[in-house]
Amino acid sequence: MSIDAEINRAARGLSKTLIAIRRDIHQHPELGFQEQRTSRKIVEILKSVGLDRVQSGVAKTGVVGVLQGGRQTSRAVALRADMDALPITEANQVSYKSQTPGVMHACGHDGHVAVCLGAAMILKKIQARIPGAVKFIFQPAEELINRSGARAMIRAGALNDPDVEAIFGMHVSPKIHYGVIGASAGPIMAAADVFTITVHGKGGHGAQPENCTDPILIAHQIYSGIQGIERNLAGPDVRVISVCSLHAGTAFNVIPSTAEIMGTVRTYDVRVQAEIIRRMRAVVKGISGTHGGRCDLVYRKGHPAMCNDARLVEIVRAAGRALKVPVGANILTMGGEDFSLYTQKVPGAFMELGVQKDPAQPAYHHCRFDFDDRILSTGAAMLARCALLFLEQGSLER
Repeated sequence: MSIDAEINRAARGLSKTLIAIRRDIHQHPELGFQEQRTSRKIVEILKSVGLDRVQSGVAKTGVVGVLQGGRQTSRAVALRADMDALPITEANQVSYKSQTPGVMHACGHDGHVAVCLGAAMILKKIQARIPGAVKFIFQPAEELINRSGARAMIRAGALNDPDVEAIFGMHVSPKIHYGVIGASAGPIMAAADVFTITVHGKGGHGAQPENCTDPILIAHQIYSGIQGIERNLAGPDVRVISVCSLHAGTAFNVIPSTAEIMGTVRTYDVRVQAEIIRRMRAVVKGISGTHGGRCDLVYRKGHPAMCNDARLVEIVRAAGRALKVPVGANILTMGGEDFSLYTQKVPGAFMELGVQKDPAQPAYHHCRFDFDDRILSTGAAMLARCALLFLEQGSLER
């Protein structure tokens, strides 16, 4: 039997198991860095599979497993799954509905865990034919921009011992047709930054604005100025600047002394990112100075833009051909993904697993997000085949 037939047969045989795993995790969602139960379940499964090494408590709740192939070499590749949920109350009426009030797997991370565990199960069955090591990284807190779980896992050594040469990841996508893999070279997801602007004025009675420095007026003009930055930037590069929160005051007759603006910036190009930061600082300083106020701008860079390595995308396409799984393009998005932090260290490819059966089905982060989880075995087979193909080929030279 060919290796591809063996992988496909193993994946089909695991379908019900992977669905059960995903639904169990879906019923017990946990927020970033709180994934204690999820972590314990992953460890239990990886040990039962028979991996050579399983380490828990990595970056608090992360898990790393290592499978050493029967054809031992110094080469290693990583497969990554995120495992945190979101602070959303689930509205789906399904047997596996979240049992945790106000917390839900609304971004498919329950499926990602199941897919990566499935890849481990498949690769264990063909362990003797693997030329090198496969590392399985189960990462907490992908959803926390300012406390990235990927950054924490990297600092904890998830890419070392053995040192991996490349990394593959996968995300379910309600924008791609069911059963199709999305994989494109180059940028596919934006850098995700956040900012906070605190406006300091002089408060006072609402009937005497002449005795005040109104921070609401300053904040309003800063808001307009920030929105103008995106409009006035030259070039075709896609970017988004969104003010998502503006708070000031608590009474109807008191001009407050402070106002706060919060928002996000999404870019693909670091030069555009730098220009936006420069212009934002100029807008804040100019407007606050004109009105006699003072502003503090705190700009926090989050995940960098996600760029797929072209050589690894070719491996994804080759895996699709081998397993008879259609591979198309990624859907370009302004969403952020901290998988990009791994690709700052080693080449990476982040593919999408199409789950769209209806174009109107709920998107990520929606209280009714769900998908037909019979697709999980396809995702597991693709991850396993990508890992094997990479190890079978020569090393990548950067």
